[in-house]
Amino acid sequence: MAKLMISLLNEEAKHRIHEQTLQYLEKRGFRITHQSMLDRLKLAGADADDHTGEVRLPRQLTSELLSLAPKQALMQGINGNILDASGENSYYTSLVLDPFIVDWDEGVRPPNLSDVKRNVKIGESLDEISILMRMQYPVTDISEPDGLLKTMEVLLTHTAKHISVYPTSIENLLEWLDAEEVIRGVYTPEAPLMSVAAAVTSPLTIHGVNIEIMEQAIQRNMPVISTVCPMAGTTSPYSIAGTFLQANIEALFPVVLAQLIRPGHPVFYGSGPSVTDMRNGSDLYYRCEKMLFKVMSGEMGAFYGLPTSGEAGGSLTHRYDMQNGAESMLYLLASHGISQHIIGGFGSMGNANGMSSEQIIMQVGLMHMAQYLTKETDLSDESLSLNSLIRTGPEGNFLTDELTLKNLYHPDEFFTSRYLDLAGEPESSCSMAEIAHQKVQDIEKNYTSPVPDRLTEALKRHFHGLYRDKGVSAL
Repeated sequence: MAKLMISLLNEEAKHRIHEQTLQYLEKRGFRITHQSMLDRLKLAGADADDHTGEVRLPRQLTSELLSLAPKQALMQGINGNILDASGENSYYTSLVLDPFIVDWDEGVRPPNLSDVKRNVKIGESLDEISILMRMQYPVTDISEPDGLLKTMEVLLTHTAKHISVYPTSIENLLEWLDAEEVIRGVYTPEAPLMSVAAAVTSPLTIHGVNIEIMEQAIQRNMPVISTVCPMAGTTSPYSIAGTFLQANIEALFPVVLAQLIRPGHPVFYGSGPSVTDMRNGSDLYYRCEKMLFKVMSGEMGAFYGLPTSGEAGGSLTHRYDMQNGAESMLYLLASHGISQHIIGGFGSMGNANGMSSEQIIMQVGLMHMAQYLTKETDLSDESLSLNSLIRTGPEGNFLTDELTLKNLYHPDEFFTSRYLDLAGEPESSCSMAEIAHQKVQDIEKNYTSPVPDRLTEALKRHFHGLYRDKGVSAL
């Protein structure tokens, strides 16, 4: 067997990054704006300053806490599918809401409730997607706070898959947790139905609200997803290596803190560095440097033996063009080359501020390609086909060769995907975007929610009690 290898860091480089991470944590450390966590850290042997919130960790303490972190995170949906984030397993997350929508007919615009409904249906209908996530953004056709509650209701009543929660406040997290309690009143899972993201603020700060988010998630046995997004040149050093070193430090700190709260609790190692546009200070999230950051992140996550997460990738552009395809494919290839466990955010484009329904499906097609390119290639004697070559010789053909007949019915030997134009016939084929748009229409036309009626009714009653405008329930 042979396999495409994607790697940046040799063993010496991994150990250097780890050693400099330990040096930084011991010499300068992190800032934490949460007194009880500072007290925990001091009790464990850290040097914590109550006035500044700065914490320095002796290297032995960091190493001891990292050794407690598990190599595996288990999750599931009400569909009963267990997601085992370990080894070479990969699972895919689809977006349902972002700050703007790239609509097939209208172009770029703010999101509305129908977008959320459509994107949930797409994520639920695609077998390749195992997790759905709703970013905390309002829709234009329902006033707040009802709008955010309604999009939560739509998500939970239209998918049976695992949910990744990205809260922006403890109050928002509690809304998710209350809804999860309603689900548990009807359905008893074997593994957590939700995973919870907690953000690190670059540079090198964790605010109290994210400590409290972690504590709530850990109390309910929900895996924690660390979100780490340093920007080279403004919130991190203006170099690839310097920004990644900071990202590694920031990605490890939630892992360490979680072990103080509950030893053995799973935390995903992950980072999403980006580059500052030095012309205007804006964040350029999906530049090609992202591939380098992703590969290094995956390699260091494996070095620490942690479950890993990160974005699927997307594009700086909001158009369905060559740049979109090239950037999306780079990041997906990197994610598969490093066996990233959670590959998140299918549908993302427009510099990670927008999404489209068609983009979800096009990225699934590119994911098929990345899976194919990073799988093992058979180099057995049968597959090398020396005997066939000798038997056929220079003037023959291989149409009726035994290996041809065998591999015609072998689905993995050559690449295929129903979401790409593989016809090679310009007059009779559709573009990738057109294929995706047709799939969107087919899903909307034929969709039936897999959520049991009893659970749907319980969730609708729960959210009806929360709406200020009771008419929102009927939307």
